[in-house]
Amino acid sequence: MLSVPDATLRDDDHPSEPVDPASEISLAEALASGGIIVDVRAPLEFAADRIPGALSVPLFSDRERAVVGTLFRHMGQGDARDWGDVQVRARLEPFVAELRKALQLPEVTPQARTLRRPRIICCARGGERSAAVTTLLRGLGHPVQRLTGGYRSFRALIRERLTELPVPTPVLLDGLTGCGKTAVLRAVSELRPRQVIDLEGLAQHRSSLLGDVGLDPAPQKYFESELVAAVDRLRGPWTLIEAESRRIGDREIPADLFRQMRAAPRIELRATLTQRIELLRDDYLGSGGEAAIAAVADRIGALAAYPRIGPSGVERLRTQLAAGEIDAVVGVLLAEHYDPRYRHGERKAPPIAVIDRKSVTETAEWLVERLDLHAVDCGGAASID
Repeated sequence: MLSVPDATLRDDDHPSEPVDPASEISLAEALASGGIIVDVRAPLEFAADRIPGALSVPLFSDRERAVVGTLFRHMGQGDARDWGDVQVRARLEPFVAELRKALQLPEVTPQARTLRRPRIICCARGGERSAAVTTLLRGLGHPVQRLTGGYRSFRALIRERLTELPVPTPVLLDGLTGCGKTAVLRAVSELRPRQVIDLEGLAQHRSSLLGDVGLDPAPQKYFESELVAAVDRLRGPWTLIEAESRRIGDREIPADLFRQMRAAPRIELRATLTQRIELLRDDYLGSGGEAAIAAVADRIGALAAYPRIGPSGVERLRTQLAAGEIDAVVGVLLAEHYDPRYRHGERKAPPIAVIDRKSVTETAEWLVERLDLHAVDCGGAASID
């Protein structure tokens, strides 16, 4: 009989009955084994962050999890458990089928059978949800294991790792907004995929007032998990990172990495005003049509607080957007917002090299060639001509 767990996010989210030690696996063992991990938390929990490679097969929907939590708080654990039990039993067969598919389990298997790769069930804290699913599948003859400590054990590991993120010889790619740094950085990553950290790509944000237009920014926890994974993949004598402020939208760069970035030498990329206007127009509006224009018109409302633009300036920009005068609006944003902010925060140390942007491919090849020829240390002692 399936005992449906309490799905609230309580600190005492632990199984009410002892669990067979053979059905448990630690995070270290799980990560080293290359096992298949199925996360049975609700979709919103999974979206906020998850163990890399984990698959989502939620025991409860977001709505069901909220109801169970409400029942637990107001009616007690028994009523919450009973209600949840009814919900899961109503769809038990398709739920088990989805679990089998995600875990790559055969329809029938002897209890004693072992699998070359562990099959692992994960919930928030290694508590009742994962215990219930593990018990269910083991009862059907599948030797699955529950992740001890659940997602929280992974989150604790990430938090520890964030305190020290050693990056091999970081070099910053800097330049005014719209000069195409991100496109060049990503072209470099195609040439040297293990020598680039794409912070904006990890954050899913362009790190500007309009940075989230047309994008779905990553939650902070997910950004941090992906950043640790990106640092772990690094190999090579240098690492190229786009120059950023401490925050990329609402995502905050960890203190240790930001310290390394502030001490790193930088290469400045330059582009003409025409190039910059064209690039920003394509980035923010692209083929988004009226929806993209409406999103931009909404975002620039924040500029009413800036003396250089003010409320009247915002209204003029919105009027121009509505009239299709996109390039004129972008030009004003560059001249009156982006460029002054860049120069206000510009580093005192001069760049170790300046390059005028050509094609994305040519610029990326130039960077790789120069960085390969000259080992640039964090103190900027070496130079790139």
